[in-house]
Amino acid sequence: MGMKSLFLSVLSGLLLTLGFPKPELFYLSWVALVPLLLALEGKSGKEAFLLGYVCGMAHYASTLYWIQYVVQHFGGIPLPVAVLLVALLSGYLALYPACFAVAAHRWQGHPLLEIFGLPGVWVALEWVRGALLTGFPWANLGYTQTPWSLLIQAADVTGVFGLSWLVVLGSTTVLSCLKGRCVRWSLPVFVLCLSGTLVYGGWRLDTVKALEKTADSWTVAVIQGNIDQARKWDPAFQQETLRRYRELSMAAAARSPRPDLIVWPETAAPFFYGVEDDLTEQLNGMVRELGVPLLFGSPAITLLDGEPRFQNRAYLVDARANILGWYAKQHLVPFGEYVPLQKLLFFVHRLVQAAGDFVPGHDSQPLRWEDRGLGVLICYEGIFPSLARRTVLAGAAYLVNITNDAWYGRTSAPYQHLEIERWRAIELRAPMIRAANTGISTVIDAAGESCGRIELDLQGEMVCTARSPGLLTIYARWGDFFVWFCMAASMGCMVYSTLKRRSAKST
Repeated sequence: MGMKSLFLSVLSGLLLTLGFPKPELFYLSWVALVPLLLALEGKSGKEAFLLGYVCGMAHYASTLYWIQYVVQHFGGIPLPVAVLLVALLSGYLALYPACFAVAAHRWQGHPLLEIFGLPGVWVALEWVRGALLTGFPWANLGYTQTPWSLLIQAADVTGVFGLSWLVVLGSTTVLSCLKGRCVRWSLPVFVLCLSGTLVYGGWRLDTVKALEKTADSWTVAVIQGNIDQARKWDPAFQQETLRRYRELSMAAAARSPRPDLIVWPETAAPFFYGVEDDLTEQLNGMVRELGVPLLFGSPAITLLDGEPRFQNRAYLVDARANILGWYAKQHLVPFGEYVPLQKLLFFVHRLVQAAGDFVPGHDSQPLRWEDRGLGVLICYEGIFPSLARRTVLAGAAYLVNITNDAWYGRTSAPYQHLEIERWRAIELRAPMIRAANTGISTVIDAAGESCGRIELDLQGEMVCTARSPGLLTIYARWGDFFVWFCMAASMGCMVYSTLKRRSAKST
């Protein structure tokens, strides 16, 4: 295995990364896997695994570099250890492109499997990555296509995985052209799939827009306090935090039309709401002064086996500060809100001193205000389609994401996070109301379009009109059926190639 093959593998990894924000060069994603597939020509199975692993390391290390900033800046971890943690995570995630490369190697010489089977393998591996070991579906390939509005409307059928499949098909089609099989097999099918997806997207976009025009309008305000993470939990800064949110909320409440709901970010209330009486009453008095219902984030204390434990909650209160309901975060951040496998990873507490002792909630029921169901997703819960789908099936017509992306600084992570969550609005045709502490805050309609946004590291307020088209999408009803089809097809292709290989050996 020469340097040229290694170079091609690294090139594929970097091309995969360039499709994500930033710089969001989404068109490169359509050919990103071509160098890797070319590098596999004439290699052994072990070499194929290694080349796929190198590709994965290059991709995930360059996409998730911001983790080093988080653990070093806020965890107080030395730079070499922070880099090592990124390398360890990237090393695990690189196993998935490595498995993809092994499948590609096994199917060399089988044009139909190589062209049309590999996209299914990629999708199956993406799904496993998003489910195994608590799941980390951060950099699914379909997310690179966010700027192509017509194309991504198909997500309400297949979820993001359908677009991942199509983008990989782009690479296998280019590969087939380079091998001289372009017109006969792959190109017509690829053109048909791409054009069909675009036609569906145009039709679906018109349908959603028409339904939104006839739907009841609802005015919502999002508040971005831009509280420095280093001062967020400083008791001396609590009054400044509440003052800032009060002023921004008063400015939003004075807008015309007047908002029906104001949304603050995750843990915007820097105290235990309902436990710390003075601060709780101060916030309640603020709500009464506003005269507008408020949804806000706050830490909470719950009892588990008689022991007090922390929860990350969102509270909904009416204009008189009466609690209408609360939601406890279900999918906690590993090493941020809890330490998995504590007996095995006992040493991690020394590395990540900010790791809390939080316990998850278990209820996906939406919060209800008047006749509207609000499906709350706290922090990175928005990257898990299953959580959003669960609350929509329970009756949520709107999704509300409250988050604190201050941890990420001015890296590409806040932009990646926002664009991932945009897909939940499209998949489920439920407007996404997003309030982020340091940004980016916005309201995204059921077609995936923003009414505006408060940019990163700014404080501000924004009032938008939200309308739910009232659609229950195929994806909402059937979930990841497309993934199961890809898994079944991949297994069938693997069995077929194995039988063909044994047959060839026997003859």
